[in-house]
This record gives sequence, C-alpha cells and structure tokens, in this order.
Amino acid sequence: MDLRVDQPHSARMYDYYLGGKDNFPADREAAEQAIAAFPNAPLAARQNRAFLVRAARYLAAEVGIRQFLDVGTGIPTSPNLHEVVQDVAPDARVVYADNDPIVPV
Repeated sequence: MDLRVDQPHSARMYDYYLGGKDNFPADREAAEQAIAAFPNAPLAARQNRAFLVRAARYLAAEVGIRQFLDVGTGIPTSPNLHEVVQDVAPDARVVYADNDPIVPV
C-alpha cells in the first residue's frame, strides 16, 4: 500500500494535533495551515479525545456496557478505547472499524 506521505491526510493531521508521531511533513504543513485559519484546532482535537475517554470510562464503569464499537478508528492514539474500558472492566470488548487504508485495524 502506498501511504502517499507527500500528501496530507486527515488522520495524520489529527495525530499531529494530538502531539503524536505518526505524521509526515506534508501532514504537519497542512495542519499548520489549518491552525492559521482555526487556531483552536489542536485544542479541539485534544478535547475530542478527552471526551471519548470520559464517556467510555463512564459507560464501562457506571452503566455496565461491555461491548464497544469504534467506527472511524483513525491512527491508534494512547490511550486506545480498549485500554480505557478494560481498565475499569477487564471483560469489556472493543471492535475497531475504519475504511481508510492507512489505518491499521
């Protein structure tokens, strides 16, 4: 598979916003252009991730949900959904799904 690292990709730009390492110069350049237009893009990405963690932890710990479906998984980011829910409910299961060929699911 050709990752086309010379062209920006939204999943890798999101990884850049989160401070990840799975991005390339084209992704960083495009992300910086987006930040110039929307300075809160990195904050929005971090808040989005924090919400996922809070919501998943609540559903596993307080509601008793044991099966999770992560649609549009994106590039793995720590903590991953399974890490969050299995921290409070070791028997919880997660299915990751994404149709993007660069996403390892």
